[in-house]
Amino acid sequence: METTSIIKLFDVFRSQNKILRPAENINVFAIVDQIAALFAAGSFYYFVFNLITLEFDYVSEGTKPLLGIDPKNFSFIKYLNILHPEDQHQMRYKESTSLNLKLNVIPKQYIKNYKTVYLMRVKDKKGNYKIILHQVKALTISEDGKIQQTIGIHTDITYLKIPFDHKISFLPIDSKLPIYHFEYLNNKYMLATDDSNKFTRRENDIIKLLGQGKRVNEIADILYISKHTVNTHKKNIFKKSNCNNSAELVVKCLREGFM
Repeated sequence: METTSIIKLFDVFRSQNKILRPAENINVFAIVDQIAALFAAGSFYYFVFNLITLEFDYVSEGTKPLLGIDPKNFSFIKYLNILHPEDQHQMRYKESTSLNLKLNVIPKQYIKNYKTVYLMRVKDKKGNYKIILHQVKALTISEDGKIQQTIGIHTDITYLKIPFDHKISFLPIDSKLPIYHFEYLNNKYMLATDDSNKFTRRENDIIKLLGQGKRVNEIADILYISKHTVNTHKKNIFKKSNCNNSAELVVKCLREGFM
């Protein structure tokens, strides 16, 4: 990543999220359950990022099989340098949009209830770019109300061959909170329409169970409906979402907040 882009990205963190009164950092081993809550639909690694040091506090072993990089050698700068050049350029705009929403729009008490979701392309040791589903949520809030630590998960979804875009979604863990989608238009991120109500209640039930890896016969038993009914719902879900299979559906729903 070019030096100018790194400086501009770091300026975003330091100017929009300047921490004056740090809180006590959370140890990664105390929040393993939160990692599972972010959900991974393929090969993945997870990390804890510190916005005071602008460095990873922890990186999981998943970087080795996915990227060919030992987690001990996976610094934040190294991560930035293996991003696709276009994603390197866009990252400061994505992070600026994320910080603005979380610090200036979302009520302070709900900051940790949201996760930021977008796509990125990361180069592995062979020089191939993998499409990564990036999911991050605030883990520690400083005494002065800034984001101090985040926990994130990077999932390899290259095999799905989905079209790449620079959309950003802010998805609440609590379904009662609003969903925010942003699209990159005219050199800036603009709030987009929330389309999360396209599925019926029953379809949402089935999507959630598919996301848990349940098969058709298991879903039928859990929901007390026939396998034929489950398959009919699946066809309708695929049609509404423009997806060809369950894995693609799960990733799209994760990105857009349909589950």
